[in-house]
Amino acid sequence: MNQVLNYLWEASLSLGALWFFYWLLLDGNTFFDWNRAFLLLAIIASLAFPAFEFPANVAGSQLAASYGFQFPILEFTDHKIPSTEQEWISLPQFLFGVYLIGLIFFLFRLIWGMVVLYRQISKARQAFWGPFILLEHPDFQPASFFRYIFLPAKGDNEVDREWILAHEAAHGNQLHSWDILLVQLLKIVLWFNPFVRLFEKALREVHEYQVDEKIIAHHPKKTYAQLLLKLIRPTQTCVLIHNFNQFQIKKRIKMMNQPKTRSLARSKYALSIPLFGLLFVLFACEYQDEMMDQNDKDDNKITERLMQGDVFDVVEDMPVPNGGMEGWNQYLMENLTYPESAKKEGVEGTVYASFVVNQEGVVRDVELLRGVDDRLNQAALEVIRNSPDWEPGKQKGKEVTVKMRVPIKFKIN
Repeated sequence: MNQVLNYLWEASLSLGALWFFYWLLLDGNTFFDWNRAFLLLAIIASLAFPAFEFPANVAGSQLAASYGFQFPILEFTDHKIPSTEQEWISLPQFLFGVYLIGLIFFLFRLIWGMVVLYRQISKARQAFWGPFILLEHPDFQPASFFRYIFLPAKGDNEVDREWILAHEAAHGNQLHSWDILLVQLLKIVLWFNPFVRLFEKALREVHEYQVDEKIIAHHPKKTYAQLLLKLIRPTQTCVLIHNFNQFQIKKRIKMMNQPKTRSLARSKYALSIPLFGLLFVLFACEYQDEMMDQNDKDDNKITERLMQGDVFDVVEDMPVPNGGMEGWNQYLMENLTYPESAKKEGVEGTVYASFVVNQEGVVRDVELLRGVDDRLNQAALEVIRNSPDWEPGKQKGKEVTVKMRVPIKFKIN
C-alpha cells in the first residue's frame, strides 16, 4: 500500500514538473509535431520512471551521513491507547481506499465509453471510404476514432462533407486515437491529479493544430475557417473520440494565422533532456549502499570479519524487527512506560539509543547515545533490552551482526 502511494506521489511530481516546462517554454509555438512528441514522452516518463528500480550504488559513508541508519522518531505520550481500542483505519489506508474508488470509477468510465462507441457503430449505416469506415446516422456529429469516421446523415452540401472527411481522415492518419487512449490510462492511474486534465487539453489542442495545418496547406485558409465557425455546436460526450469542433474555434483560427515559429526555437526542446534525466535519477534509481570498507566486497574478507565477530554498520539486508516497522512501533507502545514522577515534573524529550542485532537476531549491547532524564533514559533502554528477536541482517547472503540506532520521543499529552 505504501509503495503504491509513493508511486502516485512520485508520478504526480514528475507530471507537474514536465507540465510547467511545457507551459513555460513550448506552449504556443507552431512546432506541433514536436509538442505532441514532448507531451506523449512526458506522460510515458511520468508513469514509467517511478515504477523502475535501477540500482545505483553510493559509498556507504555517504549513506551513513545522509540517513544515519536510524529509525524514525516514535512519539510516546503519557496517555497510552489500550491495545483493545485501536483506530479503525489509518490515514494511508484511508487515502488508499479513496484512490481505489476513483480508479474504479474512471476505469468504469473508460469501459462505458467503449460500450457507447460499440453501440454507435452498431446502429450506424456503414460504408467504406478508402482505408476508413464511414458511420452515418442522423444523431451523429462529425467525429473520428481510429479508422471510424462518424457523420450525420448525408445532406445537400457535399463540399462541407468533403472538408469534414478530410479533417477526420487526418486525425486517423496521424494515429491521434492512440494518444487519447494513453491519456485515458493516465486519467485512471492519476485521476486525482489536476495536471492530467491540462495534459489532455494540451494534447487535444495539438491534435487539432496538426490537422488544421495539414488542411490549410492544400485548401484556402479562409474557407476552412468559415466551415469551422459554421459547424459550431455542442460536442458529443464520449471521451475517446475527436470531434470536428472539439476546441475553441477562435484559438484555432488565431493559431492558423500566426507566423511560423523560428527554427532556432527548437533548441528549447534540448533543455528538456536534463529535466528528464533529473526525474529519472530521482524516481527511477534505487540507491544501494556499497560497503563502507571496500575490502568487504571480497567474500573471504566478509568471512574473516564474521569469524572475528565484527559489527557492521551497513549491510545489504538490514535487520528487520518482528512484525516489521508496524510491529516494532506496536511493541514499543504496548511495553514502554512513561515514569510517573517524570510526568508530574513535566519532563519530556527525545532519547537516542543504540543496540546491536547479532547473527541470531538477538538484541544486545543496548547503549544510551543521548539522553534527556535518567528516568526516561532507563525506560527507553529497558524496553529495547526486552525486545523480541529480530530477523538478522545479511551481507552477501550471510547473517551478520549489525548496529542500529533508534530515537524515542517522550511527550506529555
